[in-house]
Amino acid sequence: MRYKINSAVAYTRKMKTKVFFKWFFYSLSLVILYSIMSCGIFELWQPYFIISLAIAVSMREQEFASSVFGIICGFMLDISIGTLFGFYAVCLMPCCFLTSLFSRNLIKVNFLNHIIFTAAATLISFSMYYLFNYAIWNTEGREIIISKILVPSFFATVITAIPIYLLVRLISRKLGLEENIDLNEAMEEIVEKREEKEKVK
Repeated sequence: MRYKINSAVAYTRKMKTKVFFKWFFYSLSLVILYSIMSCGIFELWQPYFIISLAIAVSMREQEFASSVFGIICGFMLDISIGTLFGFYAVCLMPCCFLTSLFSRNLIKVNFLNHIIFTAAATLISFSMYYLFNYAIWNTEGREIIISKILVPSFFATVITAIPIYLLVRLISRKLGLEENIDLNEAMEEIVEKREEKEKVK
């Protein structure tokens, strides 16, 4: 089995336009979800929409772009919930990279895998948050943090991953590149077309 990481791709002007608008709508979705999270309307059952969005995008994009988007999502998450700036960025970046790597080489991009990876990323992020903010310092009442905040938020995040998956799938299908052309393949096609034209002449 051959593994690919960020293979070179030749983009036409139309492809570049589609890529631009695709990432524009990804970014717009991030801003909207950030705004909803910042309102605090869910109280203790606060879903972490941004984690679901980061994973959904990573399942359909290349490793480098997914890692950068994961970092940005992490920063936005830090600002939204008031944690140490960069904490969730450090947690989400490797999760997004691995999600993209597995999706491109080992697993299928579907609803079930999105739920699994979202649950895994959320569990890792929450575990790191609990470890560095409560467990290490032996904070009193830390069991309440798990039962009253982290567990409800975990299930809320997994449940709300459903519409986010559908949203990202819609954007990807409308604006994604169905077939990425390797640079070598593109050059071969150009040479073949030139040879055909010369034969006609």
